[in-house]
Amino acid sequence: MKVFIVTVAVVILYSFTLVFTEDYRQAQRNSYRLKYVCEELSATGAAFYDQEKFGEGYTVFNTDDGIKAIKDQITNLLSVDSDLTPVANSYWSKNMEYKVYFYDDSGICKVYNNGILEREEPFSYGSEHKDDWTSYNEVISDPTVVVTINAGPGRFRLKILDPIPDMIRSSSHEWEER
Repeated sequence: MKVFIVTVAVVILYSFTLVFTEDYRQAQRNSYRLKYVCEELSATGAAFYDQEKFGEGYTVFNTDDGIKAIKDQITNLLSVDSDLTPVANSYWSKNMEYKVYFYDDSGICKVYNNGILEREEPFSYGSEHKDDWTSYNEVISDPTVVVTINAGPGRFRLKILDPIPDMIRSSSHEWEER
C-alpha cells in the first residue's frame, strides 16, 4: 500500500510540473511575440511622416495615418478584434491596451492611448522618455516612436498562478541621421 501511495503522489507531482512548465513556455513564447509586435508597430508608426516638412529638413510624423496603421497591425498580429478584445482562439484573456508616443522635430510629444489622443507635451532632444506603464526609459535624441502594449495576464491553467502581473512590452524606433 505504501508503494501505491508514493506512486500516486509522484504522478500528481509530475503532472503539476508538466502543466506548469508548458504554461510557462507558452507565456514566454507569447511574451517574445508581444516584443516582436511592439518592434513592428513602432517601425510602422515611424514610416508615416509629413513629406512637405521632410522636404524642408524636418521629420514630423503623420500621427493620424500612423495610428490607423498601428491599429490595423495590432488586430492582424495579436488575434484581437477592432476593439482590442481577444478572439476565441487567442492566447490573451483580457482586453488589451496600447500607448503610442510620437517624438518629432515639432518639439511636441503626442501620446495616444488606444488610438485616441491623450495628451500633447513639449519636449526637447536630449530629454528622457518615461513610459507610463513600465520602467522603460530612453533618451530621445532623434525623432522616435515608442509603442507600449499591455496585453493583460497570461492564460495559465493552474489557478495558484492567477496573481501573475500583466504582460507589458515596449519598443521604440527612431530616425537617425536626419
